[in-house]
Amino acid sequence: MALQWMILTYVVAAEAALALLLTLPSPKLLKNRLVSLISLILQPALFIVPFAGFQLLDIYWKNEHRLMCTSEICTAAERDRYEKS
Repeated sequence: MALQWMILTYVVAAEAALALLLTLPSPKLLKNRLVSLISLILQPALFIVPFAGFQLLDIYWKNEHRLMCTSEICTAAERDRYEKS
C-alpha cells in the first residue's frame, strides 16, 4: 500500500509543478504551446482522481474490518474474520 501512496504523491507533486509552471508570466505564444503540451500530458493522468478515491475506500474498508478481539486472546472465528478481510 505504501507504493500506491508513493505513486499518488509523485503524481500530485508533478501536477502541482505543472500548475506552477502554467501560472508564471510568459509570452502568449509560449504560454499557448505550453498549455497544449501540458494538457496532452495530463489527459492520461485523469485516472488519479478515481485512484485516490479507491485509496480512501481501501483505508475505510481496512479500518472497518480490522481484527477486534473481545477478550485478551483472539478466538479462531475472530482470526478467520480478520484473514478474510
